[in-house]
Amino acid sequence: MKAEGIMTAGTKLYLFHSGTDEVRKTIGINDVLTVYRECPSDLSAETREVGKVRVLSPLGDYYFNGEVIGGEVKAGDLAKKGMVACFITAFKNNGCQQ
Repeated sequence: MKAEGIMTAGTKLYLFHSGTDEVRKTIGINDVLTVYRECPSDLSAETREVGKVRVLSPLGDYYFNGEVIGGEVKAGDLAKKGMVACFITAFKNNGCQQ
């Protein structure tokens, strides 16, 4: 298995969400979200826990800045708190401004 695209503790990333009031009420700065991945993608819709991310700040209407605090996550994984979820979209390039 290639380690390409794996984000480990300390990696900054972007979390995409729906922008609804439910998201704004449920997820706040410093909240820890549990990250899940569908496995195996070709056989079933089972999910397994693969990591944790901390929300650092809002970024516009549909994104949060986040940081991996445990496990190994990838773009496409789902970060959840209660019944609300965000998609992990990408690494945060160190050259980008916050």
